[in-house]
Amino acid sequence: MPHNITNQASTPILFTKPANGASGGKSATEQPDGWAPIFDAAMKGDCAAIEKLVKSPEDTQVRFLGVTPLLLATIAGRLEAVKLLLKKGANIGDRDDDSRTIFTLALDSDKKFIADELIKLYPHTTVTDPRLDKGKEWLTQQFNDICSHIQDPKSQPPKKVLDYLLAWKFPDDKNRPVLEVYWEHILLRYIGDVPRDIQRNYSPDLNLALIGTFDQILKGHAGIRESARLLNSKLPTTGYTILDTVVRSDNHWVTERWSYDNKHGIKVEDGIDSFLIDTIKGKITDKMINYHVQGA
Repeated sequence: MPHNITNQASTPILFTKPANGASGGKSATEQPDGWAPIFDAAMKGDCAAIEKLVKSPEDTQVRFLGVTPLLLATIAGRLEAVKLLLKKGANIGDRDDDSRTIFTLALDSDKKFIADELIKLYPHTTVTDPRLDKGKEWLTQQFNDICSHIQDPKSQPPKKVLDYLLAWKFPDDKNRPVLEVYWEHILLRYIGDVPRDIQRNYSPDLNLALIGTFDQILKGHAGIRESARLLNSKLPTTGYTILDTVVRSDNHWVTERWSYDNKHGIKVEDGIDSFLIDTIKGKITDKMINYHVQGA
């Protein structure tokens, strides 16, 4: 078993497991806390073990360091294990604790063949990552929908942001206009790439206030990561509806109104986010988030 797994941006995805004779209070035969046999089976692609271990769909929803067995099998490149886990009730909509979908994790782990196969097997599944053709189509549609809701022409999302996301080639993150920082943040959240959004668009000294369903004061990158985790714990998809956005570039403030409504009756009707953006650093420095989740 690899001792750790990272994505292309060097963001840790999974875990570090003690090797033979390793320190950390565990012997070579002991398992890390929270580790279960299903993770070994998923990591190794041991379909016979998966058949024995998964008695119901609930058995596929255990997590270790933010991932389910399905996501672990994907990152490890175990296609047959991925297909078997899905057949036995795993959710293709699973995301890790940083909001990354199965498609994004496959791509970040150089396992595009798994993403391609899943699209063939599940053609109606929403794909949000623009590195895949279906993701390009989806993100372009989301961009057009956003534009139709923004009443102020000066607050419209710049086409150049969509273009470089579709090409997956990012400009330098410093000395960016308020409009570009804000809309890159929004579109990366639609995609579900929270680590990249935090790295590029948030100050490490961020001040963040949550109001509503969650009532907390959070700080820095750890704070915005926790904020995303809390939101994703209630909302099952990354997409939501931006009702209106007002960007005031002269004083670096952005105010956004948003809602969420999915087929399972989970709703947000009062979403309001406010941002203060430092254009020289190209970072969000202060943020307030208000929302109440209904039906979750």
